[in-house]
Amino acid sequence: MKFNTIVTGVGGEGALLTSVIMARAANFEGYEIRGTQLHGLAQRGGSIPTHIRFGHVYSPITGRGEADLILALEPLEAARYSYFASRSRTNFIIDNFPVMPAYARSIGQKYPSMDNLMAMIRPFAKQVIVADASNQTAKKLGNPVFGNVMCLGIAISKGMLPLKKVSVLQSIKDSVPRGLKENIRAFRMGLEYKD
Repeated sequence: MKFNTIVTGVGGEGALLTSVIMARAANFEGYEIRGTQLHGLAQRGGSIPTHIRFGHVYSPITGRGEADLILALEPLEAARYSYFASRSRTNFIIDNFPVMPAYARSIGQKYPSMDNLMAMIRPFAKQVIVADASNQTAKKLGNPVFGNVMCLGIAISKGMLPLKKVSVLQSIKDSVPRGLKENIRAFRMGLEYKD
């Protein structure tokens, strides 16, 4: 078995933490894990892609068209990394919480509509779930930052990520430095998500 995941977002959304939680959970289940993170732009609100591969894998990088799951914590980032996807194998989970790039905002560009973004993504997707995760966690937990863990729960509940709930819960407990109670609640919100 080999499973390729890309978690992408912008700085501050939890893409790095999400990838750590996934990698630890896969490790608990005995998988070989490879991955890579680009985190220099995190402090600047820039694009943060991470690759997590587990199973019988050698390289840390997912090849073009080889992603099994793209978990996008920001809609534009889902479109940006769709070249890793293919219609025959790639599921997308997209948090519909837009973050306008600082440069684009400074020159007056408009954020693309969800319809336009979906038109870019759907040709590369087996299935797409667009979730209101960050808005729901803001409303129920007081902070949109927990949307990443809610999206992880959605991936588990929809069978898009072949990891066990118990492994992910243990990984959350081992990986989250603060806000543990809220992260566990966000994960459970994802498990109960209805689209």
